[in-house]
Amino acid sequence: MDPGEGLEQYIGSKVRDARVDKARAKAEGCEWSQSYLAKRVFVSQTRISEVETGDVPPDRDLAGKLESVLDLPRDCLVDLVRILEQGTVLDYAKTYLRRQDKARIIHTAGSIVPGLLQTPDYIRELLLTGQAGDPTDLDSYVEQRMARQKLWEQADPPWMSAVIDEAALYRATAPQLERLLEAQGSPNITIQVLPFGAGHITGHIIGTIAVLTLPNGARGAYTEGFLTGSYSEDAAEVIKYQRIYDRFAASSLTAEASTDKIHEVVKRSK
Repeated sequence: MDPGEGLEQYIGSKVRDARVDKARAKAEGCEWSQSYLAKRVFVSQTRISEVETGDVPPDRDLAGKLESVLDLPRDCLVDLVRILEQGTVLDYAKTYLRRQDKARIIHTAGSIVPGLLQTPDYIRELLLTGQAGDPTDLDSYVEQRMARQKLWEQADPPWMSAVIDEAALYRATAPQLERLLEAQGSPNITIQVLPFGAGHITGHIIGTIAVLTLPNGARGAYTEGFLTGSYSEDAAEVIKYQRIYDRFAASSLTAEASTDKIHEVVKRSK
């Protein structure tokens, strides 16, 4: 394995070298084989082999576990994984995703379920229909998108208000609908459904818009359509997209009625 072949191989070499060093030192009196390391981080031996060869790099969660178990410096692998992920993100989305990780308030409206609430099966459906990312590497993309949801595990996660077009509910998978109901029960997440009967505004959500408020009070606006999008922190742009979001939210069902609507769609899908 040549670490110079790519970042995946470099990450793999760091994991393998750290494991081999522990094996040579007979750390904790164990052999430190791939199988032993796999048990310590709760994955299969095959998964560790994939990481070490660079075939399938770890996601952020696994990278963090490997750092801890192998006594590597904090974030030395996680930061490399973040850099690797950026290579699979379209340029116009990179700044938005970095800001999203730090945002304190997120207002979003869209014709699909927002990324921070998506389930793996739903992400795969989007990929296969060409609505999200490159479908040539499904597993890697799903891992990356799910890794972004780690922000919900923070001690003080962001506040999120999401408007979802009713049509998106009928296109969602059963696990995705259950995830929306679960999210609706969170104290920091509010979901509103824009119903078919919302008048002339119905059907005007094409793609996704989001307005972020950062810890220092700065704000940014993001819009994304089919293979195109933009992120701006220009005040006029932010105000424009906040007004668009507010209009959608005002025409949507209440949170309580939205929960009832999701339950209704769940029953119809059975």
